[in-house]
Amino acid sequence: MGLKLKLKPFEKFIVNGVVIENGRHRNTLTVANHAQVMTGRSILQPEEATTPVKRTYYAVQAMLLDPPHADEKRSIYTALLKQLQTAIRDPEMTYHLADTDRYVREGDFYKALAALRPVIAYEAVLLPSPMTVAPAEPLPERAAGM
Repeated sequence: MGLKLKLKPFEKFIVNGVVIENGRHRNTLTVANHAQVMTGRSILQPEEATTPVKRTYYAVQAMLLDPPHADEKRSIYTALLKQLQTAIRDPEMTYHLADTDRYVREGDFYKALAALRPVIAYEAVLLPSPMTVAPAEPLPERAAGM
């Protein structure tokens, strides 16, 4: 069975780098084969990428949203991941980071993002107040409307 997307009215989602917006009614779509899919709920805006893990998530997201330029984003992701692997010592979180890296190497960016979500929650416990960090670079124009 494929991936089912339950969409709210006017909710945006991305399939293989293409931004698509639902109409005014609730809908359910099924993606029958493998595709890179994100819904609006899981998309991180550049101004939200203010912590080390969120910046890493944003770098992976950029690879998913702009497949032709994924290799250019990979060096940013690699540097950010190495910093996280040095700083985070919790065994469960290091497992999630290893999964993230494996999925990125396999080109399955959606699964990499999913693997990072528990690390974002862990980071929120460690850094309860938002850090003052410059936001991530904006996404390409076609995806920036998310």
